[in-house]
Amino acid sequence: MKFRTTKEKLFSALNETNKIIPIRTTLPVLSCVLIEAKNNRVVLTATDLEQTIITKIDSEVPEEGVLAVPGNRFLEIVSALPSGAIEIATTEEKEVEINSPKGAYKIMGKEPSEYPDTPSLNQEQKIKIKGKELLDIINNTLYAVSKDDLKPALCGVYLNIDKTTIMAVSTDGHRLVKYQKEIEEKNPPGSIIIPGKFFTILKNNINATGEVYINLSENHIDVTENNTTTITRIIKESFPDFNSVIPDQKENKATVNSNELTEAIKRVSIFSNKTTRQIVLFFENNELTISTEDKETRSSAKEHVSCEFKGDPTSVAYNAQYLREVIQHIDSAEIEAFLGGSLTAAVFQPQKQQEKTKLTALLMPLRTKD
Repeated sequence: MKFRTTKEKLFSALNETNKIIPIRTTLPVLSCVLIEAKNNRVVLTATDLEQTIITKIDSEVPEEGVLAVPGNRFLEIVSALPSGAIEIATTEEKEVEINSPKGAYKIMGKEPSEYPDTPSLNQEQKIKIKGKELLDIINNTLYAVSKDDLKPALCGVYLNIDKTTIMAVSTDGHRLVKYQKEIEEKNPPGSIIIPGKFFTILKNNINATGEVYINLSENHIDVTENNTTTITRIIKESFPDFNSVIPDQKENKATVNSNELTEAIKRVSIFSNKTTRQIVLFFENNELTISTEDKETRSSAKEHVSCEFKGDPTSVAYNAQYLREVIQHIDSAEIEAFLGGSLTAAVFQPQKQQEKTKLTALLMPLRTKD
């Protein structure tokens, strides 16, 4: 195999594929990127068996071929090369030679036949959505996706599509986000759980002003942006009944400035227990008191934040990090909190919902020792 391209093109392509190359794996070939040169085009493929990224670059290909090359090592070498033309050539012994105006460099590749096959994509359904609409869904739900592999259904974002409405839900058992949005395009109804890692990969590649096509097959979905296709395996699990955990009772309501609340939580949480991160919120007489105490380090803190509060005096404890993330992901100067008690999930919403959207976030309290 031999091909010629520029450092910039190859570096950009390797940057894409290396997003999913696993740091540790029991299958050594997964640490490689599969490079195939054919028809004046180079195709780079990387996979972790759940997600696959395929990206293409135009190149001069004097000699066609295919080889698996260590991804991180190859990226490190290419990134250090000077700008301009480079030539990549391989031998029958799977040796890779990188030639640039500054010199020649060699590394060893691996047998391409060991590399996993790319998933076959038999398109059954296509979802069309504006780039900004998809970014809104990702930004409002991704933070609450679980990282617990023992609960696979919670490791993704549940999407329910009903013609021109998309409902996206994510939860890690501590937080739950339900985001409904009316979209411009009309799509066939259906529901799917998309892995959170897939959305993480897509997030930085989506053109907010363009259109995104999500192609669905039996076991996979794929998205193509420019010369890069990202494929993921669908999570085929039952998503929990999230509507049943959203409280209906909203007798205790607080309206507070989101920035003031975030900054107060940030300061007070410094003094909280490093394991539980527990802070206590006490609402009474249009005032919110945020406090914490760590008996292990004999540290404590207390702040007062003005708010509008209607209801009975209410005290509730939260994990400070979870609470901050919920508030920071509500795009509103003022937020509303509906409190049911010290053992009931609180509902957080923007004081004014954005046009054609409805955002609801839940946060479970921590149990306190009386």
